[in-house]
Order: sequence, then C-alpha cells, then structure tokens
Amino acid sequence: MIPAPSATHDSAFAAAAGFSPRRRTAALIAVACAFVMDLLDTTIVNVAVPSIGQSLHASTAALEWIIAGYAVSFAVLLILGGRLGDSHGYRRMFLIGVALFTLTSLVCGLAPSVATLEAGRLLQGASAALMVPQVMALVQVMYPAEQRYRVYAVFGFLGGVSAALGPIVGGLLIDADWFGLGWRLAFLINLPVGVASLAAGMLLLPKGRGVEAVSLDVKGALLSVLLLFAVLLPLIEGPARGWPLWTSATLLAALPLAWIMWRYLGWRDARGGQALVPPALLRRRRVALGLLCGLCLQPVIPGYLLVMTFVLQGGQGLSASQMAYACAPIALGAMLGISLIGPRLHRRIKTFALLPGAGVQLASLLLVGWAIGQAAMPLWALALGQLGMGIGLGLVGPPLSNATLADVPLAEAGAASGLLSAVQQLAGALGVALAGLLFFHGGPAVDIGQAYDYTSAYRQVLPLFIGLLLGGAVVCFALARRS
Repeated sequence: MIPAPSATHDSAFAAAAGFSPRRRTAALIAVACAFVMDLLDTTIVNVAVPSIGQSLHASTAALEWIIAGYAVSFAVLLILGGRLGDSHGYRRMFLIGVALFTLTSLVCGLAPSVATLEAGRLLQGASAALMVPQVMALVQVMYPAEQRYRVYAVFGFLGGVSAALGPIVGGLLIDADWFGLGWRLAFLINLPVGVASLAAGMLLLPKGRGVEAVSLDVKGALLSVLLLFAVLLPLIEGPARGWPLWTSATLLAALPLAWIMWRYLGWRDARGGQALVPPALLRRRRVALGLLCGLCLQPVIPGYLLVMTFVLQGGQGLSASQMAYACAPIALGAMLGISLIGPRLHRRIKTFALLPGAGVQLASLLLVGWAIGQAAMPLWALALGQLGMGIGLGLVGPPLSNATLADVPLAEAGAASGLLSAVQQLAGALGVALAGLLFFHGGPAVDIGQAYDYTSAYRQVLPLFIGLLLGGAVVCFALARRS
C-alpha cells in the first residue's frame, strides 16, 4: 500500500493506494507511452527540418520556430498544466492532453504551409503541457518515496533513449516515404501511439485530484507566458529580421517582467492564494540548484542536434536515412549511460555522477569539431563523439530529476513536476534559439550545401556549449554536496 496519510478519500493518492503491483505497472506503461511520444516528437523533427524547408520553402527563422515553437509553448504552459492536474485531476488532464496532442499531430502532419505547421507545433506543445506534468505527478501518486528512484531511472532511460532515437526514427520514416508522405510521417506516427495511450489511460489510471484543492493562478500564468516569450521571441526572430528596435526592447523587458512576476508570486502566496509557482518551492535549495543545473546542461543536446542536422545533411550531404544511422551512436550511448554506467556511478558517487556526464559531452563536442573540420571526415571520430554525447545524456537525466524532486511534498507534486519539465523544455528552447543564433548569424552567412561554411558555423556555436557545460558542472557540484 502507498502511505498517504494526508490524502482525502476522493484524492488520486487514495485511489492509487488500492492498486495491485500489476495494476500499478500497467498504469505506468500507459503514461510511459505518452512520455515517449512527447520526447520523440521533440527531437524527431530535427532530421526532418531540411526536407520541410525544401517542401514548404521555409526560411531559417521559420525552421527554428518549427523546432523551438513546440518547446516554447510547452515551457510557458507546463507549470499551469501541473496545477490543472492538482486541481482537476491528474488522470483527467492526462487524457485531455493526450487527445489534443494526437489531434495536433494530425494537423502538423497534414499542414499545407509553413504558417500552418508553425501554428500546429505551438498547439502541439500546448497540449503536451497538459499531458506531461501528469506523468511525473502520477509517479509520485502511485509509488512511495523509496521506490520512486527506480521509476525515475526507468523514465530517465526512456527519456534519453527516446530523445536520441527521435532523429533515427525520423530519418528512416522520411526516406521510407510511405504513401509519398515524406517528412509528414514524423508527425503522423504519433496517431496510433496517442490512441493506444488514451485507451490505456482511461482504463488504468487513478481518478481524483491532489491531496489539497488548489485554485488556478491565471495572472501568474499570463506573466510566465509574457516573460518566456520576451526572452525567446527576440532570440529567434531578431537575427533573421536584422534586430529591429522591438526585438531589443522585448528582450530588455524580460528583466522587469521577471522582477514583477517574482513579487507577484510572493504577494499571492502571502495572501493565502496558491501561486502558480509556490515561492517556498524555489526557496528549497536542492530544487533551485537542480533547476539551475538543468538550465545549464539541458540546452546542449537540443542545440547540438539542430547544428549537426545541418552540418551532416547540408555540409556533408547525408540523406535523411544516413543521418539516422549517424545518430544511432547517440541512442546507444544514452542506453549505456542510463542502464549500465549511470546506475553504477550513482551507487558509488550519487549525484556527483552528473559531473562525468558533463565531462564526456565536453570531450565529445571537441572531438566532433575536429572531425568535421578534416578534408575527409573520419567516421570513427564522428561515431565516438556521437556515442559520448549519448552517454553524457544518460548520465545527466535520472540523477538530476531525482535530486531536484526528492524532498518535494506530495501536495506540490503537480507544481514541482510541471516546474521541472518547464525548465527542461525552456532549456531546450534556449538551446535551439542560441545555437541557431550563433550557427546561422554568428559569422558569415551560412550557404546551404557548402561544407566549409557549416564547419565554421559549428565552431561559432562551440564556445556556447563549452560555457554551458562548465557552468553546469559548477552548479552540479553544489547540488551533489546537498544530495
């Protein structure tokens, strides 16, 4: 039985307390399918970007929005999605999110224009913001604290492998070109998975809300939307438009908006209202350090995948399926990091396992940079570098989630998991935006199809990745000392 002494009789915690181990495992598989679908969709589009650009005549800014727009709407609405789960029921919000995600995947797959695809991606991210926070909240609902690390490890494994498999699945689907759909299959593949997850969720997940009734903080949600768009919109649109005055003004406005939001959250909390993000949650040192660590480490893989898509497909002339094979070492590395290397390191050095993860990725970035700069790119160096990026991804994921959420109260499960996922998605969107800014606009204009320009552009992004990994290592060390 799951101890939930504060749970009321109609809460999800009380409903899950009666689950048998078999029912709990089956329910976990139901939410895991949706979790995998979201993560595949986050990275599967990377390998499809060149095909989308040619098919729909999209600009580089439009292509960045197709990748980052999903993460932007996901990030700005995730915390609200977590709160909706607390107030209206984790099962209900999960099912609504899965249904909308499946529908918006269909919209993206059938998009006749760039504008439709961009809108579809924004809506797809918004529906994922309803779905994903309920996944981690349901883990906390269905499993006692002493069993959660194993479950987080499973989700870390699924997360790392899914993110790494995205480009592989996308590349194979595009070159398979079933029914002449090409890149559209990268979105339409979600339909059968979404329907299956929806049916399983209806049958297996516990009904009920969180342990305490919560009210929605609409003003806080609006402020968070304004703040995150104030940061991300100029970074993506500014370079493509020549940095008009409104982009610089919008970026500068993020600072006072952040101050206003923090003051508002404190004011609402002091008056007894339930703030979108409880300030007490951010005052927990482990939570704050974990989120900061995520902001440093988790932009690297999304930014790297964007850059390598153009380096390998545009610069080296790889097809979509060849790009899939080039990404296979990342998936293998993620599996090794999460299932083999990571658990052994975690048993010995706990959260300090984050540090080797950052170190392996740093060495891999340098090796790949050397490889693509050669007249004939050494395939062994590319494969080894990609493998190292995957291993680093596998070493970072599970320990970071566990260390960040370990001492969060059950009453704040939805808000905490939503906040963690929001920061992860925000980090991914920032990684794409900043890498795209430096890659496409950090030097001479990138000329599609010229390997030399892509190699130079990679080197323009490299200092960003190195700085993030070094900064993340410092924060991870502080986090590990408190874990």
